[in-house]
Amino acid sequence: MEQEFKQLLQDWQAIRQLTLDLLDELPEKYLSFTVGRNMGTIGKQYRHIGDVQICYTDAIKTGKIDFSKYKKDYSLESSQEKLKTFLQEVNREMLKLIKENPKAEIDWFGEKWNLKQHTKAVIEHEILHQGELIVYIRILGLKFPKSWKQWGL
Repeated sequence: MEQEFKQLLQDWQAIRQLTLDLLDELPEKYLSFTVGRNMGTIGKQYRHIGDVQICYTDAIKTGKIDFSKYKKDYSLESSQEKLKTFLQEVNREMLKLIKENPKAEIDWFGEKWNLKQHTKAVIEHEILHQGELIVYIRILGLKFPKSWKQWGL
């Protein structure tokens, strides 16, 4: 695996750690908080990150991205521990498949993407949800974990 891609995977793990650090800092009672209609709860935001990552993982196996089949285990949304375990498990599975299939190509709606492009997309998706989580945490007036200080939070 080329060095640039190894670095991308390390960067992704740092991004995932920020997501987990925020979950660890959040009082569990706020997992049911939402900022408004059609925004979902904080717990839903976390569950969704993992559900979509399952689609990315399956795409490595099948060679085609498909967001229509991801599971929605709503029972995860009210438990920090379940969400954390879920995110760690889906992450391990995807990293394992990346290492086993470094030459994988994925059909992204008619375009062929290599594994680096595919991985960048999962990173961008998680960062998008981190941005949404920032809004939730700020509205609640809660503290951000020390790891988020790099972003001035």
